[in-house]
Amino acid sequence: MAKDAYDWYEVQQNDLGELFLASLNDCFTRIKLYPKANSKVKKNYRQARIKKFPYVVVYEVINTDIVVLSVFHTSRNPKNKY
Repeated sequence: MAKDAYDWYEVQQNDLGELFLASLNDCFTRIKLYPKANSKVKKNYRQARIKKFPYVVVYEVINTDIVVLSVFHTSRNPKNKY
């Protein structure tokens, strides 16, 4: 999904895909530094917003591991998020 988003943003505007990847990387860094900062949204799943873009990263913290389940566009059906 992240690759598709990157490709779509690059078609819309030169280097917008790169900005998306930088924002995604920032989101991953925040999750890594503060994995439990985002509240649980379902079962043990958490989600973090990607700044400047309509996406969230859905993840789970298992012991010391962080498992990313999806990079999800917020306008899509939330049932497909997990």
